Order: sequence, then structure tokens, then C-alpha cells
Amino acid sequence: MDIFRKLEISAKRKKKTIVLPESYDPRVIEAAKLILKKNTARVIMINTGKSIKLPENKNLDIIDISFSKQFAAEYLKLRKNKEPELTLNDAEKRLTDPLTFSCLLLKNKFADAVVAGSVYSTGNVLRTAIQTIGLSKGNKTVSSFFLMSFPKNHKLAGRTLAFADCGVLPDPAAEQLSDIAIQTSKNFFRLTGIKPKTAFLSFSTKGSSKDDSTGKVLKALKHTQKREPSLVCDGEMQFDTAFVPEVAQRKDPGGRLKGGANVFIFPDLNSGNIAYKITERIGGAVAAGPIVQGLAQPVMDLSRGCSPQDIYNMCLIASMF
Repeated sequence: MDIFRKLEISAKRKKKTIVLPESYDPRVIEAAKLILKKNTARVIMINTGKSIKLPENKNLDIIDISFSKQFAAEYLKLRKNKEPELTLNDAEKRLTDPLTFSCLLLKNKFADAVVAGSVYSTGNVLRTAIQTIGLSKGNKTVSSFFLMSFPKNHKLAGRTLAFADCGVLPDPAAEQLSDIAIQTSKNFFRLTGIKPKTAFLSFSTKGSSKDDSTGKVLKALKHTQKREPSLVCDGEMQFDTAFVPEVAQRKDPGGRLKGGANVFIFPDLNSGNIAYKITERIGGAVAAGPIVQGLAQPVMDLSRGCSPQDIYNMCLIASMF
């Protein structure tokens, strides 16, 4: 069964409440119609004065932006250490931003997740989420991953992979790379039910070449093995060694993954972002993401080139957190 069909079944059962701040983007409206038609979530839209053309539905709530004022004192308290000059009036003005208001709705448990990014940049989405929602307990790293699936008739049909980090950290340190690997592996299992087999990728396989970047990857692997000894992971290795059993047999016969990796940890944002886009545009994969991880509550980002189906898929994913 297709991964998104599985997520759809789970989402109908969980029936989470999702806030869609960019409520006037036609793509968001189409995605909301799809959610309501398929009964996969409750939807909150933000009314900033324009007409939202959606039929009435028991699972749809359109909240006027003026209600954001109720959170002004709370927002002021959240920002007092970083912005001591901020006034209550300033806080009220900030909350006229639908994304900020949506994150406060989430923080106060009026919703279960926020999905944004069709209009807002990734930087804006993450900055607002970190300022209002904060990081999960004991965590210092916010990162992201893409869930890669393949259509019928593709030679990889039925397989699901995770690529990380493809959207947040430009050059993660070894400790951050370890955080990314652990978070992504756990969330891959959460979304797919498949045991993660995690590859730390490089241009080198097991010391075939050495420089600072391969040293970082190896250090990240050792951190991860110490922190999560039950996680099946290995590195540093080239993608073909991680993914193709025949290549693994030649290049890394004693390795743990045997060419069966399904979670791929890239050494930096350049390689991760390039790889997912090539896999999507040339390889024919369906790329869902960036799926943000490491926050105290789920705020999911979208590509600004997203389609209504992409937004719908991300709402399914958000429902699992």
C-alpha cells in the first residue's frame, strides 16, 4: 500500500486539528477542501479580511485575526529576554501575522499542528516556530527530512526512504549530525512503521579518502552509536554502497547495512538539498517535506513551489506527530 494511503487511514483515525495560516493561497484552499472531503483532519483557517471560499463544514473553523490579541501578554513574556524593549502594543501588532497567531494557537492547544510555507519562507516558518513553540525537551537541534516515495511502475515502487537534512542546517557539526540521524530515524519509523537502517553519507567509503568532512561524518557515527546503540547505522559511505547490495558487497563486505539503507544522512545542506531535488525531478520520486523535527510541537514547512496535493500530504504527516 502507498505510504500516503497508509497515512490517510491513520489520519482519519486520529482526526487532528491542523492550522493553515496562509488561508488565502488558492493552493491552501484546495488542500483544505481535500482534507475536509476525505475527513482526514479538522482545519483552522485564519481570516484577515478577505473572503475564504470554503463551504461550511463541521470540521472547519475560520478564526478572525483580531482574536490574536488575547495572546499579546503571553507573546510579550516569551520575547522579554530577547527583546526587552517590546511593548504590549508591539506584541499585538506582531500577532496580526497569521503565522505567529497560528503558532500561539498551537502552543495553547487549540490545535495539534501548524502547516505553513506555501507563501512564507522556510526561514520565516522556522524562526517563528522557535520563538513561540521552542525546542523539544533536551534537544538543541532543529532539522528536517524529506520522505521520498515512488509511484506505481517505478522500479522502486513500494519503497520509502528518508533524506536528511535537506532544508535547515547548512553545515551541521558532528554532534548536530548525530541529532539529525537519531531524530530522522525515529520519525521514519513513526511515519512508516519500517525499521530504520541509517547511512551516514560521504564521498568516501570507510576511509577510502580522508579530509575534514569525512572525519566529521565518522565522528557523528560514533556519537550516534554511543547514544542509540540499538539503531542500525553505519558510515562513512558513498550512496551506492549504502543502497546497492552488490556494491556494498564489493566496497564494504563487513558493513552493517549490506546495501539496505532506508535513512540517508547527508554531511551538509548542499548535498542533501541537491540530492532530494535530483531524486524528485529526474528520479521520479514523490518528495514530502521538509518535515521539521526537534520542536516542542509540530510546525511543518512547505516548499513555496508546493501543489495542493503536497500541502495535503504534509497535513497527513503532521497528523502523525
